[in-house]
Amino acid sequence: MERNMAERVCLVTGATRGIGRAIAHSLAARGATVVLVARGPTAGEIVAADLQQATGNRQVSALQSDLASQASIRQLAAQFRRKHDQLHVLVNCAGSFKARRELSPDGIELMFATNHLGYFLLTLLLLDTLKASAPATVLNVTAPSTTRPDFDDLQGERSFRALWQFGATKMENLLFTFALARRLEGSRVTANAVHPGLARTELMRETPMPFRLFTGLLNRLAPSPARASEAVVEVITSKAATANGQFFHRGESISAPDYARDQAAQERLWQASLELCGLEGS
Repeated sequence: MERNMAERVCLVTGATRGIGRAIAHSLAARGATVVLVARGPTAGEIVAADLQQATGNRQVSALQSDLASQASIRQLAAQFRRKHDQLHVLVNCAGSFKARRELSPDGIELMFATNHLGYFLLTLLLLDTLKASAPATVLNVTAPSTTRPDFDDLQGERSFRALWQFGATKMENLLFTFALARRLEGSRVTANAVHPGLARTELMRETPMPFRLFTGLLNRLAPSPARASEAVVEVITSKAATANGQFFHRGESISAPDYARDQAAQERLWQASLELCGLEGS
């Protein structure tokens, strides 16, 4: 049975385009209070206005944050808490692909900073608000990657291969989700991951030409972001309240790659992430 989303507060990252925007649209259409996270203030305001008009829901707003910057993420969390005393749904959907090794404002490899540490830090900063709002859920949008992170070279300093590094961040999303789910047991806050499948997005536009031609063909054949988001929203509205530590695709729980369930790897990543974010151990 679908949960009534009225009076539920949802925060969605990566919400100005692609699947993130489609998720935000669907939640707004269901009457939720939706806060979009946008890298630029103008883009966020434009999308928030568009969603208000499209859904008739005036409770759609935007906050600005560069999710590659830890200072910006901290500002985002503080701004959100000033405006909202509840958070029922956190959707981590922001993502980045870079063909060449670039650094975040903190000097961290950009894909690792955005795709993993952005999820990790924002979630931990808002965890007390989620617990106070329970039942609540964290949903990490990712993919069934089998790429194992190199814990001796998490940021690709010695050897950078763009597609490998991107794949590692998707595995890190899974490792983080399952480690978080264990820590949330009994709290009435759940943590799950979801694979939306193929969708027409611009995420991989910087891939090498042969791969770009392939992904371009897939994009033409893939469903729209709105269609791909349907199963994600189904998880939010009907599955996430009771499921914890699950990996969803097409609305159903699926098996995650075996390595993603390795608790030693989960804890190693958790501790490394705490250190890189300047957080105390927990």
